[in-house]
Amino acid sequence: MVKQATDERRRAVRAQRILSIQYRVVQTKTRKADKHWHLSTTHDMSATGLSFLSDIVYRIDDVLEMHVVMSGVLDVFKGYGQVVRIDKKDTGSFCFIAVKFVKSPRTTARRAKNTSTAVARRFKK
Repeated sequence: MVKQATDERRRAVRAQRILSIQYRVVQTKTRKADKHWHLSTTHDMSATGLSFLSDIVYRIDDVLEMHVVMSGVLDVFKGYGQVVRIDKKDTGSFCFIAVKFVKSPRTTARRAKNTSTAVARRFKK
């Protein structure tokens, strides 16, 4: 029997797949965010998210528009992802970025606003 690690928070199994990814930030709290398209390769993917190396440092909760392509022809994924983890590499020139898939940037903003409003209401009592 295989025992799952207690600190594991993933809801789906990740498969190591190296595919081309094109991404750009569409929602951020950073004022001077670079909104140009960037290219990289994925590290792994699952049904709920993916991870990749980036030369741009993003912040937790930034929303990225992503296009993942296999062999330059077949679209694997086109959509949005919310940054959930950032690991700066030892070299300092790259960051390991993990994102979870979201429906749209507006949905993410609404959900965050509703959560903060609910928390504020609890503390007012």
